[in-house]
Amino acid sequence: MDFFNSRFCSLESSGMFSSRFDRATDTSEDMNRGTGGLKRRRQMTRDQAYYLGLSGKADLHMHSTYSDGLGTIQQILHHVQHHTDLNVIAVTDHNVVEGALRAQDMWARGRYRFDFIVGEEISTREGHMLALFIEKRIPPHLSIERSIDLVHEQGGLAIVAHPLNPLFRHSCQREVLNRIFEDNDIWLDGIETWNASFCGIYTNRLAMRINREVYGWPEVGNSDAHTTHAIGRGCTWFEGSTALDVRNAIESGECAPGGKLWRMHDYWRLASYHIQKRRKVRKERVA
Repeated sequence: MDFFNSRFCSLESSGMFSSRFDRATDTSEDMNRGTGGLKRRRQMTRDQAYYLGLSGKADLHMHSTYSDGLGTIQQILHHVQHHTDLNVIAVTDHNVVEGALRAQDMWARGRYRFDFIVGEEISTREGHMLALFIEKRIPPHLSIERSIDLVHEQGGLAIVAHPLNPLFRHSCQREVLNRIFEDNDIWLDGIETWNASFCGIYTNRLAMRINREVYGWPEVGNSDAHTTHAIGRGCTWFEGSTALDVRNAIESGECAPGGKLWRMHDYWRLASYHIQKRRKVRKERVA
């Protein structure tokens, strides 16, 4: 309990409950509420989240068959309903929103216990970025600054996905984050510091440390699921249970990343699918 008592004291004295994340001019005093008491390289555990009243659980990054995911929209909704404890999800296929819009329609006509957000994972020139609470597709291959502007024009949230991975060409690097941070005309609404896929095996810890030392952006955690069984492996803790609650939590910085990495069978399912797909293509070429 000493951890949380000291955390509340530091938050209360710094006045963080009433401020947004505009700039992390002094990161020792300006860290957002969600991660302010965490160690520099640690995600929030379930026990910590519940103790702080952050019992809402969201997974805001997953893929369907509308891009490179294995699960159909119907399978995703069914899995979340019956096999997870998630309160909010977002479908974020690569450079398309048709799947998310179809999911929203099916969700609205069903009787699901969780809330839903339309999203997209945009391939900007500098790396992948999540767009949440949008209605129209954001085109790929634009600068990240222009992509952020287009998300905000729709009233959406722009969150950089799986950053700082030096081996993944779709990961935003330090110079890109610095550029955004120093620009007075654009802003990120958050940063994904826990990605449960291979993208985060090393860089989750790096992203958490650098964000807490330098940027101070609100942090989210997500599964980046490409199979239904991986959904919920990463999560965002927040107060409440609805899509509006998670949006408010991100905008106020009162959220935190959590979760674990994909399991081996998640990789096996994905690898098996791609192997079978390649074999099928080869057979079609031979025929």
